Amino acid sequence: MNMAYPNLVPSTTEPKTHNHLIGNLPALQEVMDRDGYWFFRDVLDKGAVARLRRVYIDELEMLGVIDPVGDAPVEDSVRPNGKPTVVNLADPIPIARSGVWQSFVEEKPIHDFLVRLLGEEPFWKPITVYRATLPDKSTASNRITGYHQDGPTTPGLDFITMWTPLVEVDWEVGGITFAEGLTDHVNRAEVDETGSSSMILPENLPEGCLRHTTYRPGDVLFMNCWTPHSGLTNVSDRFRLSLDHRVMRPGAKRPYVGAVVSIAPDRIELRDDSGVTATVDIDDSSYVRATGTERIFGQEIVDAFPPGLRVIVAHENGVATLVRLTHHE
Repeated sequence: MNMAYPNLVPSTTEPKTHNHLIGNLPALQEVMDRDGYWFFRDVLDKGAVARLRRVYIDELEMLGVIDPVGDAPVEDSVRPNGKPTVVNLADPIPIARSGVWQSFVEEKPIHDFLVRLLGEEPFWKPITVYRATLPDKSTASNRITGYHQDGPTTPGLDFITMWTPLVEVDWEVGGITFAEGLTDHVNRAEVDETGSSSMILPENLPEGCLRHTTYRPGDVLFMNCWTPHSGLTNVSDRFRLSLDHRVMRPGAKRPYVGAVVSIAPDRIELRDDSGVTATVDIDDSSYVRATGTERIFGQEIVDAFPPGLRVIVAHENGVATLVRLTHHE
């Protein structure tokens, strides 16, 4: 949502491209530490992207918010038909339950690219967002949805966000704008006593640091979890279709991901998908969050994480640094 402060319209420049560094992981790691992102042009298999896009199109047709497209090409996205909808199109629920992102990253050309890029098998943090963003021309004078960082609310997880445009995303369609070079592990937003962060005021970002481009199918953007970024509102006449999910940085310590077996205010036991059980302590240093970013404590933890619920637990020396729900696995 748009914030109360006057964001207006950001001034951005083109990001760097890093195609020439694919296969050179040390150089890529240096770039990620310095600039906070990798941007690659035309590297993802367009057939795989088209199949993923078709799932979105089928969903929008099922919801009745677009007219059937038949066999017409949809590379430039689709236009809403004006029918009202009560469904949150930012997170299409049937898509979220279908496992479609897993199918996408498991397609051989996508998998092979990621292995070559990361130098290892990807370990996906099960936090996935499917975006089918409606146009809203009323936001033309206030395009920023809210600058934020993912790192402050995910301690112990050294991940990078993979953002994949499924259609052409130009300035009007919006997409991601992000700050280059702000990679220090500092929370740039104000934090209240609950641990909840506000958005970052655009005027507190250095002049000239913001990046945006026309993103096209086949392009992909990876961002450091400390890189400030925001969505831009969609002021076009068509949907913005994209997928974002998160992969652990090469060599980073992997969290536990699985179902809660038992829970107490000072301990969580979970079982991963291979059947391995782990028990991790929870103390005052642990960032435990449920559906939002506010920290919870004591009985709230027990109530929020009943047995069977799927969670992510980052840990250090047997103590949880983070406990949170998975999202749209």
